[in-house]
Amino acid sequence: MISRAARRLLGALSALPLLLAPVDAHAVSASDAPDVAARAVANVDRETDSVRDAIAKSRASERTPETRLADAELLLRQRDFARAIGAYHEIVEKYPAHPTVFPEALTNLGEAYYQAKQLLSARRTFKEVLDKAGESRMAPYVPRAYARLVDIALRLQNPKDIDELLSRMGSSTADATLQYAKSKALLAKRDFPGAKAAALAVPAGHALHHQSRYVVGVITMREALAQVPPTPPGEKPQPAPPTRFAAAIDAFKQVTSLPPDTPEHRKVIDLAWMAAGRLFYEADQWFDAIDAYNHVDRQSPDFGTALYELAWVYVRLGDADRASRALEVLTVADPNNSLMAEATLLRADLMLRAGKFDQSLAAYQSIRAEYDPMRERVDAFLGSTSDPAVYYDRLLAEQVDSGAQATVPQLAIEWARQEADGPAAFALIDDIAQCRELIRQSQILVSKLRVILTSPARVRAFPELKAGDERALSLLNRVTQARLTVAQGLDDAEPRDVSGELATARDRRRELQKRVKMMPVTDGDFTEREQSAQRQWNKVGQKLQQLQLEVDQLHAIVNGLRRMITEGQVSGKDPATVSQWKTELEQNERDLRIYRDTLETTRRQIDLGRVQVGYGDARFQEDEEVRVAFKQALQEELRLAAGGAGGSAAQAYAGRVGGVMSSADASEAKLLGIRKDIDAEVSKKVAEVQVVIDKEATAIAGYEQRLGALDQESRIVVGQVAMRNFGLVRDKLRGLVMRADVGSVDQAWEVREEQMTRVRNLQIERVREEQLLQQELREVLDDQTDADGSGGAAPSPDK
Repeated sequence: MISRAARRLLGALSALPLLLAPVDAHAVSASDAPDVAARAVANVDRETDSVRDAIAKSRASERTPETRLADAELLLRQRDFARAIGAYHEIVEKYPAHPTVFPEALTNLGEAYYQAKQLLSARRTFKEVLDKAGESRMAPYVPRAYARLVDIALRLQNPKDIDELLSRMGSSTADATLQYAKSKALLAKRDFPGAKAAALAVPAGHALHHQSRYVVGVITMREALAQVPPTPPGEKPQPAPPTRFAAAIDAFKQVTSLPPDTPEHRKVIDLAWMAAGRLFYEADQWFDAIDAYNHVDRQSPDFGTALYELAWVYVRLGDADRASRALEVLTVADPNNSLMAEATLLRADLMLRAGKFDQSLAAYQSIRAEYDPMRERVDAFLGSTSDPAVYYDRLLAEQVDSGAQATVPQLAIEWARQEADGPAAFALIDDIAQCRELIRQSQILVSKLRVILTSPARVRAFPELKAGDERALSLLNRVTQARLTVAQGLDDAEPRDVSGELATARDRRRELQKRVKMMPVTDGDFTEREQSAQRQWNKVGQKLQQLQLEVDQLHAIVNGLRRMITEGQVSGKDPATVSQWKTELEQNERDLRIYRDTLETTRRQIDLGRVQVGYGDARFQEDEEVRVAFKQALQEELRLAAGGAGGSAAQAYAGRVGGVMSSADASEAKLLGIRKDIDAEVSKKVAEVQVVIDKEATAIAGYEQRLGALDQESRIVVGQVAMRNFGLVRDKLRGLVMRADVGSVDQAWEVREEQMTRVRNLQIERVREEQLLQQELREVLDDQTDADGSGGAAPSPDK
């Protein structure tokens, strides 16, 4: 006998094929459809208030000021300065009255500017902190602002700012950070006793204790140098006595004995070891200098410089092998060090002195091969024009357009920055290029915002209202799905074959019915639509990136061909052919610039297209049209069915669903009213935002105009500095190449001298051997003569 549980299981298994079978258009019967649709509409009515809840929930989920501050600080620690600056600006502008978040965000904004080397912006921000020093909430951050403003004044070489800061600091000694800032400012004013007293006032355990003790060492060294009488012109400076820098060395050694508990402190300790090594070198205390340089951490950014200076200590000691090993480690540990050219020449000289002629020649030739093309390019750059403004324009163009053909080697630009007035001049070029880029990005952002605010999907600009509108739209689609259920029941009630107006109405309704099923209802449906739209634009973006890679490859090929021509690797070719190649390369470069501009324009259009897709785009507008059309088609079909056009069953069904359709219309009207209210709120916010955007766009236009005026004012001055510094760089490159050529000549001379010495030694050895052979021969002949004399007459020599 089969148990009740077994019979239930068999019944479920027998129904399984029906459950797994595909659901057709008539899945809901005419008898069930009115009840199913009524329950769906009733559920929508109960959930209408969830629209307000969604708006409130979205507003509640907005990040708090503390969360925004934590995000910005994380970006700052990751050295993503551009995004960190933007995040801090949002906090400062949105929460100006916050008692704790605003002062910290404003101070960290200045720090982000400082770390990004935007010194003028950092100075403006930290001065704002000082201007608000009277507020109790700003008090903990005022010393940090003073310290950074002193650093900025020193970097900008602005003594007026230092005087102003010292005046504002007064005689306050309440804060250790303030004392540290005062010590550096007084050191810049050459007030050594006051600077030392301020630096010594920083207590042990403070975050700036290591730095303050390092400043004490610098002050002590400056005091020792101030006591040295000036060297008369034409005379060689006298070496420093061992005791001159003894106090400064002791001060730096005290820094090295402090605990390396943070990365900043480890860096200060490494700098103290290097300072001690340099002072030992000046005092001719070679072994102490070696010990100091060997203490510099291998991970320190100054390790390469320490190796170069250590090599010179070994040179002064006459230990060429250890000097060569230090330079060899430098080439591996820090190949991009600015002293690499000098280090390579020194290493070649040491190898030449050690008799490693082949290796030294290879080193000299590598220096010439690396720096002579640079010299030619810098020489050509200087010879192209004598107008300082042209130098400024070319350097600025290369800073703005990183993909452009580089006129001057990057190493030459770095060396030009290090010459007199170079940091200030090239910093101005960098600042103007950065300002242009920021203005360009701001203009693009304004364009995107205007596109969003004028598009049908403008509600996406306000996340809390979008959440409510999306919820209302979801409920509207559920009401349409209830009408779809009514339509499926009508299909079941109507005969298969109908004619006349009913057939036309049913065909229209069934055609729209397919599209109704595609309307999003759940959160997953809306997310899928968003992702689908983004995937389409991602494909376009990937194709654009492929084209960008092809352009970059062509650009690299053009650069390689041009380098072959400029470096004379096509010698032996007809000059007319070479000239034709140059003309073709120039045309190809012009074409590549056009392609790059076209790609940039297309990329902007893609960015604008991305912001226009998603919630509220053309697909959602089509949903609106389909929903209205489907409602009208279903109502028309039900009207005809109620009139008896589809038979008695359809007529009875139309009568049963009349109440459901009325409830659906009422629910729809209520939801449309909610959406209308949301749209009115969006319109109000759009108007407010549009005013802000117009104001910012006007300000950006003003900034662009002022930048153009400043650009014109600086062209001549900065261009003259750049022209002079590039002349110095050319001389430096020429000196390197000349020293490499002299080294090659010395190597050849040394090889010749060695060979001549070897030949001379061989000749001497040959003469000595010949003399020995002659002596041995004479001895043999003498012995023979003695033997013959005892036995008879000596034979004739001819015999």
